[in-house]
Amino acid sequence: MKKLISVLVCVLLAVCLSVCAVAEDKPFAGQTLTISTFSFNAELLQKNIYDPFEELTGCTLVVDSGNNAQRVTKIIESPDDYDVVIIGDMFVKQLMDAGVIDTIDSSKLTNLEALYETARAPMGEDYGPAYTFNRLGIVYDSAYCDVEIKSWADLWNPDLADSIAIPDMTATSGPLFYYATAEAFGLTPGTDDEAIFAKLEELKPNVVKTYTSANDTITMLNQGEISVAVLLDYSYTTAKNANPDYVWVDPVEGSFSGYNMLNVIKGTEVKDLAEAFIDFYLSYDVQLAEALDGVDSPVRTDVELTEEQAANFTYGEEIVSALRLPDWDVISAHQADWIDNWNAIFSVQ
Repeated sequence: MKKLISVLVCVLLAVCLSVCAVAEDKPFAGQTLTISTFSFNAELLQKNIYDPFEELTGCTLVVDSGNNAQRVTKIIESPDDYDVVIIGDMFVKQLMDAGVIDTIDSSKLTNLEALYETARAPMGEDYGPAYTFNRLGIVYDSAYCDVEIKSWADLWNPDLADSIAIPDMTATSGPLFYYATAEAFGLTPGTDDEAIFAKLEELKPNVVKTYTSANDTITMLNQGEISVAVLLDYSYTTAKNANPDYVWVDPVEGSFSGYNMLNVIKGTEVKDLAEAFIDFYLSYDVQLAEALDGVDSPVRTDVELTEEQAANFTYGEEIVSALRLPDWDVISAHQADWIDNWNAIFSVQ
């Protein structure tokens, strides 16, 4: 009997030590983190981020994906259903204005100092970092477009009638194109809006489509329905794989840029886990893996890519330092009017 008791004690001790070891190695074991994120590249995100993070921490990730506008609505209506949101800057601003974005303790983000300074807190020091850059440019099919395009203003060339797709004002890149239009004609958003919309009215004969889905626009390029598209750089990577005749243009007036960001939802009960996830997303291994798989431009300064690997990315000090950033306070203040004016021009598209 004593021997049996001794064996049981040893077994219980071993189990206890094993559990303690797991708890120590995986401090978030048993916790669940719910993430709102984009729907594209799901398999690569699972491989590069979700699976490794679950293995490292012992937590369970619940991923809710969809388009930006739908996700914003769901989060505002039910913030308690989410812990982290991964979304573009325009929509971060909307969520901030709705009061559902929480502050972040940047001291817990061990990878923050490795980022380009502009990526560390794009919406203010109390809020989350960017994990990738993107920039707006022009893509044209050199096999069918006879106009040499070098600037935003070239889109107004009458030889491009019925040839162009541009982002809708409600799309992530819509405000960026609005700023690009203003820049092309020496105008200022928020001050010269009437003149900017007059220019957009002049552009209308050239526009076949105002899009909310870049994938649909690439399909239109592939099918010859358009020969020119205003796209973010990561969409060009997809397009170029389909047709080597597609040419990317960084317009001479400058490239307006956006960020995709990581933020904590106010009221989360697992804030430490949420901040740990954000920090992991910024880690060297994740940033490199996402870049090598062609998913996202890295925001870490120590991620080094070959010229081929960096093709079409917003990558490197020279490009990053030259990015033009819109004023999101101006956009937030005027966007409702901009959307109404935009629809008055392009709603028939």
